Amino acid sequence: MTVLPVRPAPRPSEPLSSYAVRLADANGIHRARVLPRPRHDIDIPRRELDTVAALAGLDGEAARRLTMNRYPLGIRGHGIQRRHGWRHHFEVVWLCPACTLTTGHTDLLWQTALMPVCLRCRCYLVRAGAAHVVTPAHPRVLELAEILRELAEAAIDEQRARGILYRLRRRCQAKAATLTGEEPELEPALPLIDVAWARMWGAYPPPDPRTVAVLLMLCGRRLTSEKPQRSAHSQRHQTGTFTPADHARLNWFLTRVRHHVTNDGLHPRHVPALLPLPAGDDAPARRPGQWLSLTRAATALHMLITRALGGDPTPQEATAALGVSGIPTSLLIDGIHAGGGLREQDADLLGRAVDALLAGGLIDYQRRRDTLRAVRRLPTSTTRQLPPGTGRVDSEVLALGWIWTRFTHGPMRSSPWPGIPDRDIHAFNTRIDPETRLLLHEAGQLLLADTDLLTIPTTDATWTGVTRRYG
Repeated sequence: MTVLPVRPAPRPSEPLSSYAVRLADANGIHRARVLPRPRHDIDIPRRELDTVAALAGLDGEAARRLTMNRYPLGIRGHGIQRRHGWRHHFEVVWLCPACTLTTGHTDLLWQTALMPVCLRCRCYLVRAGAAHVVTPAHPRVLELAEILRELAEAAIDEQRARGILYRLRRRCQAKAATLTGEEPELEPALPLIDVAWARMWGAYPPPDPRTVAVLLMLCGRRLTSEKPQRSAHSQRHQTGTFTPADHARLNWFLTRVRHHVTNDGLHPRHVPALLPLPAGDDAPARRPGQWLSLTRAATALHMLITRALGGDPTPQEATAALGVSGIPTSLLIDGIHAGGGLREQDADLLGRAVDALLAGGLIDYQRRRDTLRAVRRLPTSTTRQLPPGTGRVDSEVLALGWIWTRFTHGPMRSSPWPGIPDRDIHAFNTRIDPETRLLLHEAGQLLLADTDLLTIPTTDATWTGVTRRYG
């Protein structure tokens, strides 16, 4: 079997299903050519593992490490149904509400009750199909999750670690059967425990991540006093340094951006102040307050495209172009500015954003920002149909902010009204009816379309219409 030309390295603790998707997308082939049918990352037939290994240039053991079969029975469960272990029922899927939908990031241990949090985003996981609410995890829950992750790795070879996890599961199961919801040892900052979910712990753990997190805290307190040392890999990334692989990844991504600049006309003006989130029915709307991380990523992409065009960008120049001067920097921006490197998860995020911009037709967001920044009023026919303001902000300003966030794909920080938080625009959006939304959308389109008159021959008749509408 021919080895594929682009072979991304597997991430730490990445499931086989996730790696197969990345491998197929990187080479522009259908995912079924890599992994023939949907799998649950356990009990994968040997021939399918060999296919993935051959296409990716991996050895058989490296491919097997991407499945749950690398763990002992006490973790992955017994029998065909994989019961009486830490593994969820096959229908239960946990994901991170902060990074899974934007980067596709998943973790093999998220398929078990050992990991109810995302250690990368430091928040509680959610069930697929539930509300995607990002809730920061309690520090002690995060500390315990790191210990459990290391115990799961040690259990592959050590009987002692297997015994610790076996006894912890039995304690959790027994505690779940006797919970009342008013345990005195529960800390106030922990999530509220759902007794009904907890008492479902039988052959499989409960499907609710927060309930599992509380049970782990109640039964695993002793483990926090024996926390092992962090690995050199995690220490290196927490200190903000880059590896040679990160440096090579930055050079590779610059090559990709140069390709799109030359062949597709990609330009810094095509970058919105917020990187686009993936489209789809299951993708939630951007939450108020989520703008900072996506704006930092947009700044990084703006710098990369400028560098691909032969420029020498600075973070200050990029943020000024996006209208978000003064935002705090990040490791992503500093790594690109200094040429230090690009981490794999950041490369995935920027790569998906480039794909989304190309698929959207390379909209000139810089022109939209310049155009709408000069607009201070709407036609009277539009303002008559707006709901009353909040008392603190006029309804017309809220409508203009709504148009700004929809057409420039930027936060209110980048607008002419940086003091108005995004949550006010979100609240305004929930108060207006679909007909008003359509009216505001048409008004925004007219505002952008009328500026085209500045670049084409005009007559007195054309300017009369503009004057009548906007004064």
